[in-house]
Amino acid sequence: MGSIDRCLDQVQALRTVAAGAEPAYVARSRLGRLILSVVSLAAERSQLPVPALPGPIHVPGDAATGLTDLAASCNRLVELARHLSQPSEPLDMRWRRGWSELIQELEALELALSHLDS
Repeated sequence: MGSIDRCLDQVQALRTVAAGAEPAYVARSRLGRLILSVVSLAAERSQLPVPALPGPIHVPGDAATGLTDLAASCNRLVELARHLSQPSEPLDMRWRRGWSELIQELEALELALSHLDS
């Protein structure tokens, strides 16, 4: 399976969690794997070292627009993940608001991924 397909599959798995079908720790784990996959994809395409851990990615300023969009979306996911990974009850208001923002960002990520090979 290609890197883009793996990322899209992980987005779908995360959507399942966001629908409330899985416990919070599963959501955090899947989010971390998605971020690492996207960061790795962006790094490979930008000829940067592939990171071992999920985190923000900074592509060169002259990178293709698709890569800068992908990196920007990933970096927003990193920031959302930081808030979602704080200890909290899954049903509190912060968790719900965070997941709502995350779902919106997943849509932006899917769009960025679909434009990578266009």
